[in-house]
Amino acid sequence: MSKKEHREVVPDKLKVDKEQKFTITLPNGEEIIIKLNDKEIETIENYFHLLGKHNIRFDIMNILRVFDELNITQISHMVEQSKSTVARHLENMEQDGLIISRKADKHQKGKIPPKLYQINKKILQVLEYRPINPSPPVDPKKLVEFYKRKIDLTRVAIHSFNILLDLLNPLLNSFESQLDNIPNATKIYDKFFSFDSKLGPFFGWTYFSEKYYNQFKKAQLDFIKKNIELVTAQNNDPEVKEREYIAFLSTLPLKALYTFKKRKLRGK
Repeated sequence: MSKKEHREVVPDKLKVDKEQKFTITLPNGEEIIIKLNDKEIETIENYFHLLGKHNIRFDIMNILRVFDELNITQISHMVEQSKSTVARHLENMEQDGLIISRKADKHQKGKIPPKLYQINKKILQVLEYRPINPSPPVDPKKLVEFYKRKIDLTRVAIHSFNILLDLLNPLLNSFESQLDNIPNATKIYDKFFSFDSKLGPFFGWTYFSEKYYNQFKKAQLDFIKKNIELVTAQNNDPEVKEREYIAFLSTLPLKALYTFKKRKLRGK
């Protein structure tokens, strides 16, 4: 990520009551109330700026999101960085309020118990339920801040998606290296790439006319409402710790983007 993409993201003020309680109102009218302290509010308001301080933070947050709780050694293996480098970033991320730590309950006798790191679940819960597309403010000064935030958050999303998609390359390389050994290649295919595999990635895209895209948007809203119900159930399920999958939701105004690019190339 370039320095331009790492510039200050305009804070999005969190609406809490006098007791610093954040209320989530779900589509079915159900309310979820989360009590936050000053540090947690500050972290949520500046979340994307704090996340964008260094590329490794994206990896660490994604890893902890998936595996729930890990020690420095485990994290350093996954991000392919030295333990000293990872320890420094973990310390800074904990100071910024992105993660929390505790000493492991079980450890080898005579050795210092290792620290276990995890994401503050309350922060994730608030972020998952915040409005995705709040209405632009009327005040021109606040409108400029709103636009700056939209630009920065979109850059953060693009960068994060690129990192996640790049995780497929080691798997693809391994698959390709086994093509001279059909039994091994078939095992990889059956486990990770077949349509019936529960582990397999799925990619698909559809091109819509404006008429049918409007209908698609209505279907998407119903889908998002259903997703909120599923996320609510997951967040309140004590058995759920690790999160094995990530779902990407995105649509692009492709014709407009190509037209804009063509005009820029012509210097218009």
